[in-house]
Amino acid sequence: MSLGPILPGRIPNSLIYNRALQNLDSRTRLFSQLQDQIATGQKFQTIGEDPTSAVKTILLQQTVERQTQTAINVEVSRSLLSATEGSLSRISDVFNSLQSHILSGLGDATSESEKKQLATEIGTMIQELVNVGNTKFRGRYLFGGTENTGAPFAPAGNNDAVRFSGSLTTIESFVALEGLMANNVSADSIFSPTTDVNGSNLNPSVTAQTRIKDLFSGSGVELGTIEVTVDTGGGPQTEQIDLKSASSIQDLITRMEAPFGGDLSVSITSTGITLTPAAGTVAVTDLAKSNVAGRLGIASTAAASINSTDLDPRLTRLTPLAALNGGTGIGPTAGNGILVTNGINSATVDLDGLTTVEDFFNALKTANIDVEGGFTADGRGLKITSRLSGVGVSIGENGGNNAQLLGIKTFSANTSLAELNDGRGVPVDSPSELQIVRRDGSELNIELDGAKTVQDVLDLVNAADPGVLTASLNTTGNGIVLSDTSGTGALTVIDNAISEALKVAGVDDGNANLTGTSVGATSTTTTLASLNAGAGVPVGAGTLDITRRDGSVVNVDLSTAVTVQDVLDLVNAVDPGNLVMTHNATTKGFELNDNSGTGSLTVAESTLSTGLGIAGTEDGVNDLVGSDPNTKRSNGLFDLMFRLRDALDTGNNQEIELVSGLLETEMAQFNIVRGDVGGRLQMLDRQATILADEDILLQESISNVFDVDMALAITQFANLQVTIQASQQIAAQTLQLNLFNYL
Repeated sequence: MSLGPILPGRIPNSLIYNRALQNLDSRTRLFSQLQDQIATGQKFQTIGEDPTSAVKTILLQQTVERQTQTAINVEVSRSLLSATEGSLSRISDVFNSLQSHILSGLGDATSESEKKQLATEIGTMIQELVNVGNTKFRGRYLFGGTENTGAPFAPAGNNDAVRFSGSLTTIESFVALEGLMANNVSADSIFSPTTDVNGSNLNPSVTAQTRIKDLFSGSGVELGTIEVTVDTGGGPQTEQIDLKSASSIQDLITRMEAPFGGDLSVSITSTGITLTPAAGTVAVTDLAKSNVAGRLGIASTAAASINSTDLDPRLTRLTPLAALNGGTGIGPTAGNGILVTNGINSATVDLDGLTTVEDFFNALKTANIDVEGGFTADGRGLKITSRLSGVGVSIGENGGNNAQLLGIKTFSANTSLAELNDGRGVPVDSPSELQIVRRDGSELNIELDGAKTVQDVLDLVNAADPGVLTASLNTTGNGIVLSDTSGTGALTVIDNAISEALKVAGVDDGNANLTGTSVGATSTTTTLASLNAGAGVPVGAGTLDITRRDGSVVNVDLSTAVTVQDVLDLVNAVDPGNLVMTHNATTKGFELNDNSGTGSLTVAESTLSTGLGIAGTEDGVNDLVGSDPNTKRSNGLFDLMFRLRDALDTGNNQEIELVSGLLETEMAQFNIVRGDVGGRLQMLDRQATILADEDILLQESISNVFDVDMALAITQFANLQVTIQASQQIAAQTLQLNLFNYL
């Protein structure tokens, strides 16, 4: 059979219709897309139109958003630091004024009244500095740290101190996509508004509640899987123990003991843990990629028991007080508490019933004397922080030894003499001696040359007359206590460089009469000219000066006296019945009594008595109790201004000179901080320029993948409009019905 070509036939109308409809539909969609591009300026409206470009655009837009926020951060940081720099300029003016006042007030060229006027001006400058410290900008106190919604500084204690209620933290913001910068200045770097008492290492013991992350002074242990083998004699039992989920020592114990029933016991020691089998031996090894056994110090071959290394847990708020000092705690005298003095405010912090370090911190806070608890930088000791500038903080005992056991006692036998008096020390190597007139009337000179600590001073005094003249530390608060049982008279410390520094100068027992030695007066009619073996009494040479027991001083003119009775009459006329002078027929001398007050031994103030803190009074019955010479101060700008004010008010040139040197140190630190702020401002200016340049590049990149070419789009739109119109006309003509459609 022969083959021939396929004869053309008619095309179905349905096919013609579908093809025309598809053609118009595709062109209409393209037309609509071009219309949207022209209207919005964007190449696509949905990701499906151009997935590759859409993903690029999204990433670029996210980068732009981050850059925009970063630019806002830069501008905010720049404005805050600019405002801070303005405040620092005002503080710089305060420094300059302080130096001027020091130059004016130092030395004897300035009168007492002029120095007092300078002190008054310093008081005004303190208030000005408080105002600068409370500078507010953009709704935020610049020097308040993260506590910046309230004024951080306020006068306290009758304007003798400044209280800081802000925080010392810095506030950071992103000024680059991966870069942080602080936009504030910590108050600590400018004002040093807090005072820290850093305690000693309390060496807390390990407890069941000790957290794994707190071991080894806080470095913790990366837990893994260990293999433990216990052989009680019936064959070894080996178990792989996963410790990864353990969070405390108790968790470790539970996981290690569980697989062995009662065949393995893990106990807690003061420094770590001990693994002990019921019988036989125990061995511990680390599995691959685990070093927990080695880190804990329990990796061992078979042994009767395995002791861990010292796990050295750090202090935390949850540390039990009973775990301190290697597990000996704070002793049985917890009920005595401690005595905390902050400026003029004192409080006894009762430790009775407290169980954890956090309980102790809460008790400090409840005392309401502007102190709070924390930890030393190494995490091994307690830190007590005072929020007051201008006063000292002192922590002492309250009849027990808790302050010592907590490691926060500010004055102890081990305190270096060089630390006392805000670092001025005690001039023990000066030629002066410690001169003491005993209660039996004898005089004692004690050399303190070579003494380095408070204990050295105590030892030297106690060696003079062991068991009779004693020096010890005060059992309530701080200070040195002097006691003398040599007689019933008053303990007297002669005024010199040492006694002034110790504040132990003065005479009087406040009880017995002051009895003179014989002057040869046989009766009250004896003439003054015949006394003292005929040497007489130079009544016209001056006045009889008497310091009374109430502290007043009287000067009795005896120039008209001729007989002993005349002297008695003149003295007894001063305050009849209270100040009484009589003739003692036995001693043939005068006897003087004063009922104006109870009287007391007064210790004169000096550099050395201040240094050792032995200041106060003694009445011949009670011991002489000194003050704490080692109160801790912030030595910040506010504190130094208070010290300068007081030094000018009292004319203390030595203190003025000392404060001058400390202010120079503070000003050097201040200039470093001010330079840092200037450097940050310059860096922000450069960063703002960089961000602006990067924004241009990002916008250009976005435009390349997202923005439409308007000229091309409009041309295509016009051409497509003509094409669609032509297609519609052709379709209309093609789909017209005629007779052939029905054949």
